[in-house]
Amino acid sequence: MIKLNARQQNILLRLRKKEDIQIETMSEHFQVTTQTIRRDVNQLCKAGYARRIHGGVGLPAQLTNSSYQYRSDIQFDVKDQIAKKVANAIPDGSTIIMGIGTTVTRIAYYLKTKHRVITNNLQVVRILEMNPDIEVYIAGGLFRSQQQDVVGNNVTEFFNDFEADIGILGCAAVTSSHSAMEHETAEAEISRCIVKNSRQTWLVADATKWTISASVKVASLSEFDKIYSNHTNLPSDLPLVSVNKIA
Repeated sequence: MIKLNARQQNILLRLRKKEDIQIETMSEHFQVTTQTIRRDVNQLCKAGYARRIHGGVGLPAQLTNSSYQYRSDIQFDVKDQIAKKVANAIPDGSTIIMGIGTTVTRIAYYLKTKHRVITNNLQVVRILEMNPDIEVYIAGGLFRSQQQDVVGNNVTEFFNDFEADIGILGCAAVTSSHSAMEHETAEAEISRCIVKNSRQTWLVADATKWTISASVKVASLSEFDKIYSNHTNLPSDLPLVSVNKIA
């Protein structure tokens, strides 16, 4: 895993919105030389995050649906700040349903007190397996290696057996009309199930989620009890817990 600089992260974000971009276009956008952009692109290609095309760069086919490692590296510092703030806000002894997503995964690193965790997120399980103070309940279903999760009807049926104090979920995108979205129906169904089976639901979403398109609705932002984000332009009636943007 390489540590991406701010420009490289921005390049990947732009690639998510547009399948390929020319070197000259990026040079003008970032106001740096084409040689500088080529060095960035070469590092991204070497790490497997991008592929060279004639005169530019595009996403590899296996990353067009955003693999786990790709998503984990994007906005890492911001996600880490969100995760710390969420973990510190969870009362000791809580029952928590933790959904999929790389920001949700980061939260697991900061859970230090006694909790019961119910999840379909395999990275959460791996992080918590050595923590003797936390009980972990794992959903069964279809394993997705790139997303590092489990999906399917078995997951929703499993979650329906619990009533959590707090449900924590991420999302693929947020629309201009303030709805949390996912790319696939299976993902959205699981997120809606978490909302249904939690006394409180907390959404974690860094500001880039407002720049991405997705087609399957999870819930309106007004349905969440807390929204943890570094996004600064939300209506005042939404329950935003602001996280400082990392430079």
